[in-house]
Amino acid sequence: MKKLVLTIGCALATAGVAFAQGSVQWNTIPFGSITAQTNATEISPLFGGAATGSGTIGGAGGAASAGTGEYYELLYQGGASEVAAPTTLAQLATWSDAGLTASNSNTAGRLSAINPNTGAVVPWSPGTTDSIVLVGWSSDLGSSWSAVETLLQTSSTFTPNSYFGVSSSGYITTLASSVSPGSAVFGAPTIEGTPIVSLLTQLYALPVPEPTTMALAGLGGLAMLLIRRRK
Repeated sequence: MKKLVLTIGCALATAGVAFAQGSVQWNTIPFGSITAQTNATEISPLFGGAATGSGTIGGAGGAASAGTGEYYELLYQGGASEVAAPTTLAQLATWSDAGLTASNSNTAGRLSAINPNTGAVVPWSPGTTDSIVLVGWSSDLGSSWSAVETLLQTSSTFTPNSYFGVSSSGYITTLASSVSPGSAVFGAPTIEGTPIVSLLTQLYALPVPEPTTMALAGLGGLAMLLIRRRK
């Protein structure tokens, strides 16, 4: 009977380790390692990457919560080697949400962590090495990654001045959740792996309806208005 109790105890301990969560540094996001800028000259590679025919490349400031900026989310993917940043919708769908969010700061191009924590918990176990990327989008698309991901996967056109981008990838091993600071997410290589370094991450324009489509939609709306007035 004693042996049985010991066996069960070991099994529970092993399960606890398997479901443990690691920690990373999610506090100050160093602008020497990652910055971002909007790019209105090219459509996001997720939607073909064609030239837009106009526009500019630059940075944007202002609070994302006020609808004038960008949100960012840390994604991860397991595997025996580093996975490159996604360039298609199918590849994007294979990345999971780490639950860590940021927004643009009031200084153009710079990022600011939301709910900063030097020992922020992530969904994978300490001692496990995973690939990581940072995705960014204009706040008109939404404030949560789950909503934005669904929109990207189900829509083919968006409102003008909508942007989405992906940083270069990193490959890090998390520390135990009781350790602070956790593994570095951005910056130079460390003993825990290779963090993200992605200066001038491009938030590319998303496709918008063709002018003829927009004109037809406008005519349809006008026709409906005239019909209502006659009634």
